[in-house]
Amino acid sequence: MSKMVMQLIQTFEEEKSAERPVVLVIDDQPSILDMLSWMLHFQGYQPVCTTNGQEALEWMKNALHAGQCPVAILLDLFMPVMDGTSFLTCLHADWNAPVPVPPTILLTVDKSNHDHLACDGVLLKPFHINDLCERLRQIIRKEPVSR
Repeated sequence: MSKMVMQLIQTFEEEKSAERPVVLVIDDQPSILDMLSWMLHFQGYQPVCTTNGQEALEWMKNALHAGQCPVAILLDLFMPVMDGTSFLTCLHADWNAPVPVPPTILLTVDKSNHDHLACDGVLLKPFHINDLCERLRQIIRKEPVSR
């Protein structure tokens, strides 16, 4: 392909990505990040993947400074550096944006009660991708959760 065609394709892809709502994915497992990234892209979202809570907080700070905010957060509970619980504590404590904290879906193998984390949803790993898509759609549109 010619250089001009390649530039047009790149410009089109950048514009297309800019229109997609951002979903922040926080998980330390590369296979989970890869799978969620593909799924989110396929569903019309722009995934932003980080491997721990500290990276995610840094990304959030920069994104908010640039006037961006994810429409949702997919959060693993157990990670090195900063786990999901610490991430949520810091996020809520330091939040000073003019919009509410994005809704969060907790992705975990831990079957205990997570109500104290005040997440908008919890999916136990391994989860079915259709369940995640449905829950994500519900929290973004603020629909009632059907059980």
